[in-house]
Amino acid sequence: MALTTPASSSRYPSPRGALALALAALSLWPGLALAQPPPAPMSGALSMPTDPSHASNAPDVFAAPKLPATSGPRAILGFSWVRAEVLGYRLDLGWQVPWVHGIALRGYLSTLYSHDSVSVSDLLPGGLANDLGPSGEMEIHELALLATAEIDAALVSNEHGRLGAGGALGIGPSFAWVKMPDMPFRPGEWMHERAVIGRLSGHLEYRFASGWVLRGQPFGLLFSGHDNTDTVYEMAAMGGYQW
Repeated sequence: MALTTPASSSRYPSPRGALALALAALSLWPGLALAQPPPAPMSGALSMPTDPSHASNAPDVFAAPKLPATSGPRAILGFSWVRAEVLGYRLDLGWQVPWVHGIALRGYLSTLYSHDSVSVSDLLPGGLANDLGPSGEMEIHELALLATAEIDAALVSNEHGRLGAGGALGIGPSFAWVKMPDMPFRPGEWMHERAVIGRLSGHLEYRFASGWVLRGQPFGLLFSGHDNTDTVYEMAAMGGYQW
């Protein structure tokens, strides 16, 4: 009995025919693959930018811009209180140089002018303060020129401004002009004194990004070195500009 009949052979192709159809399909596959369109890019939060320029312009949220300690001239003007009762005027002209990260060095000439008047009777012992002694007030004008070196460290620094703190040491000549009061049979005359003094101070300073500067000196000592009684306390409030 035959295993195949004419009807069965027409429904099932021969092995040679199936092999030919498979080879034909494989030959057409590269063309079909090239004809397929590329997949569409993903959209939404998971999509990545395809343009590299957009990725380079993306802001870095972790980078905190800071206002550096620049190098350049500065001028600061303000008021100075000596012994907390004598009002003086102060002008600091100098130059700032960055040292290390967040720290600046400054050198400047500090000019201090003050005016005071003292009653002569307050300077004399009680027994001599009478009608026979001198009376009136002694007028004092003083001018100090102090060559100063200063260091300043940043406490807070961002794109809006820079808050710094530091200390300074200065030394230079001080000139005093004293007008004695009128005495019996002797009119008052001017006297001139000169000495070398120093200043040790601490400060707080805020510099805006525009260059304007606000400065406070809560601590300061003016000393002469000749006598401890010549050491006086000084405070200052100043403002200016740094280029």
